[in-house]
Amino acid sequence: MTARLIRLFAVLAVLAPLATHVDAQQRNGEAYSTTPEVVREVYDMRAAMAPLSLGEAEAKGRALFAQRCANCHGGTRQRPGPLLGKPTVEKLGEVAFREKVRQGSAMMPGFQHALQPAQIDQIAAFLKTFTPRAQAATTE
Repeated sequence: MTARLIRLFAVLAVLAPLATHVDAQQRNGEAYSTTPEVVREVYDMRAAMAPLSLGEAEAKGRALFAQRCANCHGGTRQRPGPLLGKPTVEKLGEVAFREKVRQGSAMMPGFQHALQPAQIDQIAAFLKTFTPRAQAATTE
């Protein structure tokens, strides 16, 4: 019985360094963490909390934008979509903008089944009142 235990410990002693070597190779020598990296962003809270003089459609569009669009369209590495605002709507034109939101693109899902046409109009109305901060200020 003790001979078997000694053999078992000997085998484990030989295999343990091999297991750590294989693990290191799978990670390509890079640091490995199971917890996500937390990236702190500095926000101008006065500007974010300032009351806006928006009409009813623009206010509803602002809420929809925050719920449906802002997660991707933040202009940072974590939110890689382009910044959206008045320049975007003017550049694409309102009809093309609405169609892109409805149909989507290769990088963006379409919202034809998630948003009513009136809701897309509200988002467009809000974006026509909003000018995003400069792209250079958001990347590091």
